[in-house]
Amino acid sequence: MERREPSPAVRAARLILRATKYDGTAHWIQPFRVVSDDGTLLVTEYTARTPIFTSRGEFRSPYNSRVYFWRDRWYNVFRLSKPGCGLALWYCNITTPPTIDGCYIRYIDLDLDVSVRPDGTISVLDEEEFEENRRKYGYPPEVVERAREAVEDVVALARSNGFPFCLG
Repeated sequence: MERREPSPAVRAARLILRATKYDGTAHWIQPFRVVSDDGTLLVTEYTARTPIFTSRGEFRSPYNSRVYFWRDRWYNVFRLSKPGCGLALWYCNITTPPTIDGCYIRYIDLDLDVSVRPDGTISVLDEEEFEENRRKYGYPPEVVERAREAVEDVVALARSNGFPFCLG
């Protein structure tokens, strides 16, 4: 059996998310602990109440999070649960595919989000923000198309209870 070197993310054990808006301005900075990385899918965790730095100021999420970053997808998925409680929801950010190095996870936030509840309720969020920023930042047609396709992909995956939208 061929021995595969661990990816830079696994070797790092901890990574910092540095999400920006389309013009490069800081949007979200959050620390994560690496759970696994197979070169395509990076799985991380975040503990409730750890500071997150956003464009609107410091934020402390009440949720423990398991977060899935695919290197080839235009979205990521946060599995959110309150400490001592079960799954609250999955929160999906529509973004450019991330770049991941030994220190950072970086992507551009494209405003659209999808919320998936354990009861199967799916909500597409922030359409107005997407349209506003599409005009403000001049999203190229390909970016608009990829963002819309990502929403469709997330919704279809959630409806089919595909990974990671499964209870258990």
